[in-house]
Amino acid sequence: MANYKNLSATGVAESRKAPRLELMERIHGHLTSLDVKILVREISLGGLLVEAPLKFPTGAIHEFRLTLGDGSKVIVCGRAAHCRPHKDEKTGAETFLTGFGFLEDQPESAPEIPDLVEKVTSLDAPVGSRIKR
Repeated sequence: MANYKNLSATGVAESRKAPRLELMERIHGHLTSLDVKILVREISLGGLLVEAPLKFPTGAIHEFRLTLGDGSKVIVCGRAAHCRPHKDEKTGAETFLTGFGFLEDQPESAPEIPDLVEKVTSLDAPVGSRIKR
């Protein structure tokens, strides 16, 4: 299992419960309730940051089908914690970045969240993937 420490790059403890793994397009997702593609930007033991064409209201609960780098699929549920507009510098496309906290009660078929994060970190990562603290 990966060893997560709650320290920033300068060694100072931060308020985030778990560091985020920046995915660099290693996980693709689908918002099952609205039939919308999403891009998972970051994942941690506490939740995920997704990019989508929709603005999610804070508190909204959604189910996501995630496709991992090895082609396996998992379903997880999360509650929207924050949402902000995002503009792609290359294309000018406007989307939203939304942080979702994982719910305690996940679908029965879902892996344990620590196991999911461990699997993501163990997949062959393209150059540029990194842990954000």
